[in-house]
Amino acid sequence: MKITVDQSNFLRELSLLQGIIERKATLPILSNVMLVAEEEGRLRIAATDLEIGFRSSIPATVEIPGATTVHARRLHDILRRLPSGNVGFHQKGTDLHLNCERIRYRLATQEPDLFPSLREKEGTPVAQIDAAPLADMIKRVLFAITSDDPRYSIGGALFEFGDDLLTLVGTDGHRLAVSRRSVHRTGSEKESWVVPRKASSELLKLASDHEGDVFLWSSGGSLFAQMGEREISSSLQEQKFPDYNRVLPEGNDKNIEIETTALRSAIERVAVLSQEHTRLIKLELEEGLMRLSSSHQQLGEAQEEIAVDYAGESIAIGFNAQYLLDFIAVAGTEKVLVSLGKEMGQGLFQPVRTEDDARKDTYIVMPMALS
Repeated sequence: MKITVDQSNFLRELSLLQGIIERKATLPILSNVMLVAEEEGRLRIAATDLEIGFRSSIPATVEIPGATTVHARRLHDILRRLPSGNVGFHQKGTDLHLNCERIRYRLATQEPDLFPSLREKEGTPVAQIDAAPLADMIKRVLFAITSDDPRYSIGGALFEFGDDLLTLVGTDGHRLAVSRRSVHRTGSEKESWVVPRKASSELLKLASDHEGDVFLWSSGGSLFAQMGEREISSSLQEQKFPDYNRVLPEGNDKNIEIETTALRSAIERVAVLSQEHTRLIKLELEEGLMRLSSSHQQLGEAQEEIAVDYAGESIAIGFNAQYLLDFIAVAGTEKVLVSLGKEMGQGLFQPVRTEDDARKDTYIVMPMALS
C-alpha cells in the first residue's frame, strides 16, 4: 500500500471513531483501525468494538492499493501533531511508514485478515431526518440514561417511529426525557428500537459533524445510520423499555415560567448544602414566590427566594438537584416551564419556545421524600 492523503481530512475521521475504540480491548486487533486503499482514489476507514461499527472514506492519491490495520489512538495522536498538508503512507512488510515534510514514523501493523467483519445493512431506510435535529434530540435524552448503575438494565434510548414522527426517550428510573420531531418515513409500519447508550452517544457525535440527511435502517437486530460517506452500525437491545406514557403526569396544574439562568444559579447555590448522597433540595411554591432550600445535618442550611408569576395553591416538593441541573443544561431556552401537581407527584419541566418552534421536549423527575 502506498498513498497520500490530506492530514486534516484523515484526522477528522480518526477523531470521530476514537469513542468506538476500546482502551483495554480483549482482542488487540480491536485497538486498530482498518485502512483500505482503493484504485479509484479512496481510502476506506473502519473501526469496531464488536458492538458498534464505523465506516468512512476520504479522497486519497493511491499509487499502490492495499489494506492494513494500525493502532487507532497512536495514529490519531500522531496526525493531530503533524502540520497541515499531505501525509504519505507506505507499507513495507509488517510496518507502515508515515512521512510528512521532514517527519518520519514507522508503525507496527497487524494483518487485515484478523480484523472482524462489520455488519451489512439490507433493505431500505426506515426513516430520513436532518442531522441537526437528530443530534438535538439525542442530546436532550442521553443525559437521562443510566451509565453507572448496573442494577438498572435499560441502558439505552428508545427510538419510536410513528406516522412521520420520531420519538426518543431516555430514563434511569428516577427521571425521564422525551423528545419528538417530524421525520420522513419510507415505511408505514410503526416500530421501535432500544439503542445502547454508547451507540447513541456515537450517533450524536456523527450527526453533530454532518450537514444533510441521516438515513436510518433496522436490519437483523442492528441499527444502521448513513451520513454521506460515513456509516455507524450497532447491536440493538432487547425490547425491555417501560411504557413511558404511563409516567407522563396528568393534572399538573401548578405552572410557572421562570428564567433558566436564574433557576440554574439558585439551584447551584442551594445545592451546596444538600446531602451528598441524595442531593435533595426542597422546592416550594406560594403566591408570587418560589423558594428553594436545602439542609445538611452537619454543615447547615441554605435558602433562596425567586419572585414568580404564580397565584395558585401552595406546594412543597423535593427533587434531586443534579437531575434538575441536567435538564437545564440542555434546555437551550431563556425560560423553562415548571409544572407541579401533588406533593409526591412527578415534576414536569419543559423549555419555553416560540409558537413557530415545533420541537417538543418533555422532562419528568420523580419526587423525593422531604422527611
